[in-house]
Amino acid sequence: MVVTTRPLKIKYKKLANPFQEFMQINPHNNALTKEVVFLRYIGIPDSVDLYKENILKMDEYFTKQSVFYLRLHRLEVINNKKDADRLSELWGDWQAAADSMQLLYETSLCGKLANDQLEWTKKLSFKKILHLFKEHQPHANDTLLKNFAVKFLYWMDYYLPQIFSKENQASFKIVFIGDITQHESLFLYFLSTLGCDICYMSPKGDIPNLYPIIAASSTLQSCRNCYEKEFIIPKMLSMKSIPSQQPTILPALSTSMVTTEECSYEQLASLATSVVMIKTFGADGKVLCFGSGVVLHRDGYILTNLHVVGGGNYYSVLYENDPNEYITHQFVKYHDMHDLAILKVDRTSLPLPVKIEGQLVRGQKIVAIGSPLGLFNSVSDGIVSGFRDLRKMSMIQFTAAISNGSSGGALLDMHGRLVGLITAGFDDGQNLNLAVPAHLIYQFAQNFIEVSG
Repeated sequence: MVVTTRPLKIKYKKLANPFQEFMQINPHNNALTKEVVFLRYIGIPDSVDLYKENILKMDEYFTKQSVFYLRLHRLEVINNKKDADRLSELWGDWQAAADSMQLLYETSLCGKLANDQLEWTKKLSFKKILHLFKEHQPHANDTLLKNFAVKFLYWMDYYLPQIFSKENQASFKIVFIGDITQHESLFLYFLSTLGCDICYMSPKGDIPNLYPIIAASSTLQSCRNCYEKEFIIPKMLSMKSIPSQQPTILPALSTSMVTTEECSYEQLASLATSVVMIKTFGADGKVLCFGSGVVLHRDGYILTNLHVVGGGNYYSVLYENDPNEYITHQFVKYHDMHDLAILKVDRTSLPLPVKIEGQLVRGQKIVAIGSPLGLFNSVSDGIVSGFRDLRKMSMIQFTAAISNGSSGGALLDMHGRLVGLITAGFDDGQNLNLAVPAHLIYQFAQNFIEVSG
């Protein structure tokens, strides 16, 4: 069989009036080439109220048109083992077919789109996305590639049937508002290769670690002001998009576990039930290293350091007051520069709240919880002794005692909030220790941090 279906060719428009041109409705047709708008709309023009008003006007305009309109603030995450297993099997089928155009054409990739041209384009675009991932993550092993691919397949399975349903024959408008991960930005680019107009809006700043291909394909419109604080984005006037879409709020972290008064050291020590010990195993079943981790979400999402789990084949997680050892292969995501990673364990546990409002100050009291030298959930106290920029990354310097095995542990303020993730100590110095600050944790893990309902 010879593949005769031609993929859709995309031409990215260079925009003179970016936001106005994104609002234009260009009917979808079956032409081999389609012009697409990809806009990065950064900052706010005049005021927060005007920014919100413009979003509502956009909602009203698009929902009255013959257009598929989807407003996002995060992408869905896999929340059950059945989906993870199904997509892992699909990933195996894809790998077996990826080197043959004929097999690739014949192999299913999530739900089949009604339009043969789009279905073939989808497969070729996914192949391109995998190439981009490997190109920009040269040290990623097969496990990390699989985790990325399975997550991406889940997004395809979740969103594409709704965007490209038979009823949606006009333009496709996708708006993503707020903080975004690298992988989510790749999914926006993927949607653009299928003919969707994309608008990424962030009052704070541009897409972090922007892929060069996205920079080249998109138009940047920078407003005069940036707004760093969190604020509520108004709900859509018409929920024409996905019924199960998350509430339209830029996440404000839960403070339900935080007291207004300082906790005693005994109270802070009790939060060790939300700090775990991690063992990383190689392919031969031998332990590569020990470390610590922090529960971010009751559904089993655990934050740790990449240097604790990177290169591992599988992991075991130990919880305080629980004799069981939980084995997991679920390496969800990571960030090289910030030395952060997330594992998923099939066990529920109370999460630690993450502090994002206010600033730490030198001399402020803190408590560290981790497993130094394998001594499970040891607690030590100290102060914030400074703030350092190391390898172009902001770090908290603190004095609480740590040792090997503390990496990935919790640095808490006196209200029981996670203010940093313990990362390293200087062997040649006494109590010269470092932690990744909470604002970087939030940027990396916002989709996995439990928020108040």
